[in-house]
Amino acid sequence: MTKRNILAELDPFFHPRSLALIGASSREGKVGRRFMDAFLEAGFQKLYPVNLRESEILGVKAYPTVTDIPDHVDLVLILTPPAAVMGTIKECVAKGVKGIVINTAGFGEGGEEGKELEREMARIAREGGARIVGPNCIGIYCPSSGLPFLWSQGMESGSVGVVSQSGSLADHLTLIATRSGVKFSKAISSGNECDLTAVDFLEYLGEDPDTEIIVSYLEGIKDGGRFNQLAREISKKKPIIAWKCGASEAGARAAASHTGALAGAVPIWDGVLRGAGIISVKSLEEILDCLYAFYFQPLPAGRRVAIITGPGGPAVGTTDACLELGLEVPRLSEDTKEMLRKAMPPAGTSAENPIDLSLATVVAPDIYGEVIRILGREGNIDMLLVIGSGGEQFQSVIKEAARDIRKPLATAVIMYLESFIQDYTSLMESGIPIYPDPVRAARALAKLADYAEFRRRS
Repeated sequence: MTKRNILAELDPFFHPRSLALIGASSREGKVGRRFMDAFLEAGFQKLYPVNLRESEILGVKAYPTVTDIPDHVDLVLILTPPAAVMGTIKECVAKGVKGIVINTAGFGEGGEEGKELEREMARIAREGGARIVGPNCIGIYCPSSGLPFLWSQGMESGSVGVVSQSGSLADHLTLIATRSGVKFSKAISSGNECDLTAVDFLEYLGEDPDTEIIVSYLEGIKDGGRFNQLAREISKKKPIIAWKCGASEAGARAAASHTGALAGAVPIWDGVLRGAGIISVKSLEEILDCLYAFYFQPLPAGRRVAIITGPGGPAVGTTDACLELGLEVPRLSEDTKEMLRKAMPPAGTSAENPIDLSLATVVAPDIYGEVIRILGREGNIDMLLVIGSGGEQFQSVIKEAARDIRKPLATAVIMYLESFIQDYTSLMESGIPIYPDPVRAARALAKLADYAEFRRRS
């Protein structure tokens, strides 16, 4: 499929002028009510609730069926029980709807009978000139068009695109990341993929001019060859952060019962992801850690990292972690070490890499600033990893110093707080990722370096 075709075919899902919410409700505790609230909060203009028993929902006129809506409908979100879905699809086709999103579960993930129903739904839609996302999904999030997910992700557009076969993961990922300062271009929950697949949306995001970083959660791929080819091409211009699940026997069973996906063996997928230049991760936590690094920081020129720490304890363990991850912790030039010695207290510190600033940083965090600036000019260093005890003054010093360097910089604190993100929003908002563990920061920097190497080879 050419660039022009994929954009033209899928763009109506992201930029509909009108949308029908079939199964909308005014009753608290109903999914249809939550979606109504979300669309109204997002300010979507031409919204048509559809409900057989309600003539008005939250102040918006409702219709018994989609065919009763007097205007053209571009996109439909189906929230009805499974038994009503097939008839609703036929009504959508009769209405001339081109995009159908089926939130309802209870199809292919339940077995062969459900898969047969999915094939029939896809056939009816395609013959009528429509395409389907789902079933068993939460739909599409596109801030620029006023298309929301279930919760309050915000409607400010950004550059991160998401395609996920899990609706809850897509919802939680975008919710957590937006609270950390990340903004999204589009996010898709593809569900059981009776028609359009994650690979279709990967291709779309690869060509989408608004998307610069792609995040993906995958349980199974129906066309592995096409995925591999697309991923290799897209990775040459945009990073793809992917969590591929379902590789174990138990994981494959879970994938089949979750979205009906067919999973694959670990060695095969590891090779595919590595060869395609994909940033492979193993958890939602790791997705977020990598996303913050890629979203906020430039790619490094190499793998050489300077570790700057006030509390001395984490230095050794972080150094070990960096080396295990394939990073280098090089010696510094004599000129740089001399400048560091002049900038640091004379007792209890070390100008070797890792640079130990001692507990003096607790009472005088300004020391971090000058050291960061010195290492930012060191030709033997590509990235900086700063470890501190936290606090507002620590954040302020780091933000000020970061303005003067052009190298990737990640920060970490040595304690975990329940309100971690809220306590450190100041750094995130300034484009500096911060982690509650130095090893997580090191892993994110290693992923940046791995991808930078792939780009240089491509």
